[in-house]
Amino acid sequence: MHVRATTKVYGIFGHPVSHSLSPIMHNAAFRKLNLDCVYVAFDIHPTNLDSATQAIKSLGILGVNVTIPHKERIISFLDETSPEGTLTGAVNTVKNEDGKLTGYNTDVEGFLMAIKEDLGVIPRGLRILLLGAGGAARAVLTGLCMNEASEIYLVNRTIDKARALASEFKKSYKDISIEPYSLEDTDSVERSLRTADLLINASSSGMKGVAPIKLQLELLPKDSMIYDLVYKPRETDLLKGAKELGLKAAGGLSMLIYQGAKSFEIWTGEKAPVDVMRKAIV
Repeated sequence: MHVRATTKVYGIFGHPVSHSLSPIMHNAAFRKLNLDCVYVAFDIHPTNLDSATQAIKSLGILGVNVTIPHKERIISFLDETSPEGTLTGAVNTVKNEDGKLTGYNTDVEGFLMAIKEDLGVIPRGLRILLLGAGGAARAVLTGLCMNEASEIYLVNRTIDKARALASEFKKSYKDISIEPYSLEDTDSVERSLRTADLLINASSSGMKGVAPIKLQLELLPKDSMIYDLVYKPRETDLLKGAKELGLKAAGGLSMLIYQGAKSFEIWTGEKAPVDVMRKAIV
């Protein structure tokens, strides 16, 4: 890769962000399509998010992905938000078009494509235990509700955040049961595990450097499935536990690829070389 004065810059905002595979994936796509572009990682402390977002304009960065912990807060610093970004209340992709910053959420589509490909499942009619109440969880919850999941047990360390998220989504999806629980409410968590068709980790738990959430996975029905949005490490403690119990499970690599491919297309207008992006990070 040759970086020139004409090279267009893209990147990812997060904190931490050194674990991200997005630079590998996107730079491989740029090379495949012979685009004069480069993708880099920016570790942005939460206190600097406002100035960093404005720097997208001043530095002429054409687009960024957004990851933990900035997906929700960055919306207030953008000029416009797409319908799916507004619905989820979180943004993972920003496009700079002549100084106008527009936020998108490609996590919803990426998540739905990933669970269909990796687990052969669609949410309709399922009982789902969802861990987390942040930006990634909002995208997952949107996908589950839009595709008519039956019941959703929303489990988070901070119960107030889980309650607020559940209340917000119940207003738009009155026919879906969304029940918030604290992770410390062991009786409710265990009851949710016993009836869940699908367990989804949309928290940072299990990510490199972040302690995993301890759950009694043996309480899950034998035909339950597990999807962990964390992709590094490739095999999290949650996936190891699922494997030991013989449960069908998958990590977040496919979701990373599909949401990244959608971001790539939003930025460049080119069809993303998905196979090349997958090969680069696998």
